[in-house]
Amino acid sequence: MLRLVKPSKKYLPAFVQVMDDYISDDNHFGRGGIDPLIQAIQDNKADEYLQKLADYEHEEKLPDGYVPESRYWLLDDNEFIGSFSIRHRLTPKLEQWGGHIAANIAPKHRGEYSGFIGIKLCLAQAAKLGLKRVLMTCDVNNNASYRAILGLMKMYGGEQISDSFVDGHGEHRVWVNTIN
Repeated sequence: MLRLVKPSKKYLPAFVQVMDDYISDDNHFGRGGIDPLIQAIQDNKADEYLQKLADYEHEEKLPDGYVPESRYWLLDDNEFIGSFSIRHRLTPKLEQWGGHIAANIAPKHRGEYSGFIGIKLCLAQAAKLGLKRVLMTCDVNNNASYRAILGLMKMYGGEQISDSFVDGHGEHRVWVNTIN
């Protein structure tokens, strides 16, 4: 059964089982939440990394320019499926590129609808944070993510807005209502 959990040392073995798949993966969409974790494990600094994730939920512990975010890992029983981040608010830059929810599915689980289910679970968590809707973005070349985001918009309501192009990088942007 798929469930979201807060990252913790308890679940690191599940990530380690898919880490080599991430390292050898050529698809780098959304790897911002994965590469630092890989590096922390390789440097034997996983505890520091996990503490940093916990600190990112609190405004007063953030570097300038950062917004609070809640990180979750999606597990199926004890198997790591993916990583999700919910930003509590947006900056002007995040409105153009990044949005509220960032997702990264382990290579061997892509195309199984687990990312779609994970985002649905994140929509419920976003509602608990007080967000009525979230901005979801994806690279203009990431057709699978774009289809999933549009599917969520059709299910829960929302609005597709114009694509954003920053420094030659294009992002599809869609507002999706959260799940109460």
